[in-house]
Amino acid sequence: RHTDVVAMRDVNEETPLDVEASKYSLNYIKLDGNVGCMVNGAGLAMATMDIIKLAGGEPANFLDVGGGASPEQIENAFRILSSDPSVKAVFINVFGGILRVDRLAEGIIAAVQKLGLKLPVVLRAEGTNVEQGKKMLAESGLALVMANDMGEGAKKVVELARSAAR
Repeated sequence: RHTDVVAMRDVNEETPLDVEASKYSLNYIKLDGNVGCMVNGAGLAMATMDIIKLAGGEPANFLDVGGGASPEQIENAFRILSSDPSVKAVFINVFGGILRVDRLAEGIIAAVQKLGLKLPVVLRAEGTNVEQGKKMLAESGLALVMANDMGEGAKKVVELARSAAR
Protein backbone atom coordinates (compact mmCIF):
# COMPACT_ATOMS: atom_id res chain seq x y z
CA ARG A 1 0.00 0.00 0.00
CA HIS A 2 2.71 2.47 0.94
CA THR A 3 5.36 2.10 -1.72
CA ASP A 4 7.45 4.80 -0.05
CA VAL A 5 7.63 2.71 3.14
CA VAL A 6 8.21 -0.56 1.27
CA ALA A 7 11.15 1.06 -0.51
CA MET A 8 12.86 1.54 2.87
CA ARG A 9 12.74 -2.19 3.68
CA ASP A 10 16.12 -3.62 4.62
CA VAL A 11 16.04 -7.42 4.42
CA ASN A 12 19.35 -7.49 6.30
CA GLU A 13 17.36 -6.46 9.39
CA GLU A 14 15.04 -9.47 9.04
CA THR A 15 15.53 -13.13 9.86
CA PRO A 16 15.92 -15.55 6.95
CA LEU A 17 12.50 -17.04 7.75
CA ASP A 18 10.90 -13.57 7.67
CA VAL A 19 12.38 -12.97 4.22
CA GLU A 20 11.33 -16.43 3.00
CA ALA A 21 7.76 -15.95 4.24
CA SER A 22 7.42 -12.57 2.55
CA LYS A 23 8.32 -14.17 -0.81
CA TYR A 24 5.07 -16.13 -0.58
CA SER A 25 2.87 -13.34 0.84
CA LEU A 26 2.86 -14.97 4.27
CA ASN A 27 2.93 -12.84 7.41
CA TYR A 28 5.47 -14.46 9.74
CA ILE A 29 7.05 -13.46 13.04
CA LYS A 30 9.35 -15.81 14.94
CA LEU A 31 8.67 -16.25 18.66
CA ASP A 32 10.40 -18.27 21.40
CA GLY A 33 7.98 -21.19 21.90
CA ASN A 34 7.67 -24.69 20.47
CA VAL A 35 4.11 -24.71 19.04
CA GLY A 36 4.05 -23.70 15.38
CA CYS A 37 0.91 -21.80 14.36
CA MET A 38 -0.66 -21.63 10.90
CA VAL A 39 -3.73 -19.40 10.93
CA ASN A 40 -5.76 -17.26 8.53
CA GLY A 41 -6.25 -13.73 9.75
CA ALA A 42 -4.27 -11.64 12.21
CA GLY A 43 -7.05 -11.53 14.80
CA LEU A 44 -7.45 -15.31 14.81
CA ALA A 45 -3.65 -15.65 14.95
CA MET A 46 -3.52 -13.49 18.08
CA ALA A 47 -6.37 -15.45 19.68
CA THR A 48 -4.63 -18.71 18.77
CA MET A 49 -1.41 -17.62 20.43
CA ASP A 50 -3.35 -16.57 23.53
CA ILE A 51 -5.20 -19.88 23.82
CA ILE A 52 -1.95 -21.83 23.38
CA LYS A 53 -0.54 -19.88 26.34
CA LEU A 54 -3.73 -20.52 28.35
CA ALA A 55 -3.27 -24.25 27.66
CA GLY A 56 0.25 -24.05 29.12
CA GLY A 57 2.19 -23.85 25.87
CA GLU A 58 4.27 -21.28 24.06
CA PRO A 59 3.71 -20.24 20.45
CA ALA A 60 6.78 -20.50 18.22
CA ASN A 61 5.51 -18.00 15.69
CA PHE A 62 2.81 -15.80 14.27
CA LEU A 63 2.03 -17.13 10.77
CA ASP A 64 -0.95 -15.72 8.90
CA VAL A 65 -1.56 -17.43 5.55
CA GLY A 66 -4.30 -14.96 4.67
CA GLY A 67 -7.82 -15.37 3.41
CA GLY A 68 -7.09 -16.81 -0.01
CA ALA A 69 -4.11 -19.07 0.66
CA SER A 70 -3.17 -21.31 -2.24
CA PRO A 71 -1.88 -24.87 -1.89
CA GLU A 72 1.58 -23.44 -2.71
CA GLN A 73 1.33 -20.94 0.16
CA ILE A 74 0.26 -23.69 2.54
CA GLU A 75 3.20 -25.82 1.41
CA ASN A 76 5.59 -22.92 1.96
CA ALA A 77 4.06 -22.21 5.36
CA PHE A 78 4.75 -25.85 6.33
CA ARG A 79 8.28 -25.54 4.93
CA ILE A 80 8.93 -22.47 7.09
CA LEU A 81 7.46 -24.05 10.23
CA SER A 82 9.36 -27.32 9.78
CA SER A 83 12.65 -25.51 9.18
CA ASP A 84 12.47 -24.03 12.69
CA PRO A 85 14.08 -26.60 15.03
CA SER A 86 12.19 -25.21 18.04
CA VAL A 87 8.82 -26.20 16.52
CA LYS A 88 7.73 -29.54 18.02
CA ALA A 89 4.07 -29.55 16.88
CA VAL A 90 1.87 -27.45 14.58
CA PHE A 91 -1.59 -26.02 15.27
CA ILE A 92 -3.57 -25.11 12.16
CA ASN A 93 -6.51 -22.96 13.22
CA VAL A 94 -8.64 -21.77 10.33
CA PHE A 95 -11.99 -20.16 9.85
CA GLY A 96 -12.80 -20.83 6.21
CA GLY A 97 -14.67 -17.93 4.70
CA ILE A 98 -12.66 -16.82 1.72
CA LEU A 99 -10.22 -19.69 2.34
CA ARG A 100 -12.52 -22.69 1.92
CA VAL A 101 -11.74 -25.63 4.19
CA ASP A 102 -11.68 -28.09 1.27
CA ARG A 103 -9.03 -25.96 -0.42
CA LEU A 104 -7.07 -25.85 2.85
CA ALA A 105 -7.33 -29.64 3.10
CA GLU A 106 -6.03 -30.02 -0.44
CA GLY A 107 -3.03 -27.85 0.43
CA ILE A 108 -2.34 -29.68 3.71
CA ILE A 109 -2.46 -33.10 2.06
CA ALA A 110 -0.18 -32.07 -0.79
CA ALA A 111 2.29 -30.27 1.47
CA VAL A 112 2.58 -33.02 4.10
CA GLN A 113 3.09 -35.66 1.41
CA LYS A 114 5.54 -33.59 -0.64
CA LEU A 115 7.61 -32.45 2.33
CA GLY A 116 7.45 -35.75 4.22
CA LEU A 117 6.45 -33.75 7.29
CA LYS A 118 7.10 -35.61 10.54
CA LEU A 119 5.81 -32.97 12.96
CA PRO A 120 2.53 -33.70 14.75
CA VAL A 121 -0.25 -31.51 13.33
CA VAL A 122 -3.49 -30.53 15.07
CA LEU A 123 -6.21 -29.03 12.90
CA ARG A 124 -9.23 -27.01 13.96
CA ALA A 125 -11.26 -25.74 11.03
CA GLU A 126 -14.69 -24.23 10.62
CA GLY A 127 -16.44 -22.51 7.77
CA THR A 128 -17.12 -22.98 4.09
CA ASN A 129 -17.00 -26.61 2.90
CA VAL A 130 -15.80 -27.80 6.32
CA GLU A 131 -17.39 -31.25 6.04
CA GLN A 132 -15.87 -31.83 2.61
CA GLY A 133 -12.46 -30.71 3.87
CA LYS A 134 -12.61 -32.92 6.96
CA LYS A 135 -13.64 -35.89 4.78
CA MET A 136 -10.69 -35.29 2.45
CA LEU A 137 -8.31 -35.20 5.41
CA ALA A 138 -9.81 -38.31 7.01
CA GLU A 139 -9.47 -40.23 3.73
CA SER A 140 -5.90 -39.01 3.14
CA GLY A 141 -4.36 -41.43 5.61
CA LEU A 142 -2.32 -38.61 7.17
CA ALA A 143 -1.78 -38.73 10.93
CA LEU A 144 -3.51 -35.44 11.66
CA VAL A 145 -5.19 -34.78 15.00
CA MET A 146 -8.58 -33.14 14.58
CA ALA A 147 -10.01 -30.71 17.14
CA ASN A 148 -13.60 -29.54 17.47
CA ASP A 149 -12.76 -26.11 18.87
CA MET A 150 -9.82 -23.84 19.64
CA GLY A 151 -9.54 -24.84 23.27
CA GLU A 152 -9.44 -28.54 22.49
CA GLY A 153 -6.94 -27.91 19.69
CA ALA A 154 -4.67 -25.88 21.94
CA LYS A 155 -4.67 -28.55 24.66
CA LYS A 156 -3.89 -31.28 22.13
CA VAL A 157 -1.08 -29.41 20.40
CA VAL A 158 0.54 -28.34 23.68
CA GLU A 159 0.57 -31.97 24.85
CA LEU A 160 2.01 -33.14 21.53
CA ALA A 161 4.70 -30.44 21.62
CA ARG A 162 5.69 -31.48 25.15
CA SER A 163 6.01 -35.15 24.23
CA ALA A 164 7.46 -34.79 20.73
CA ALA A 165 11.08 -35.55 20.11
CA ARG A 166 12.46 -34.53 16.75
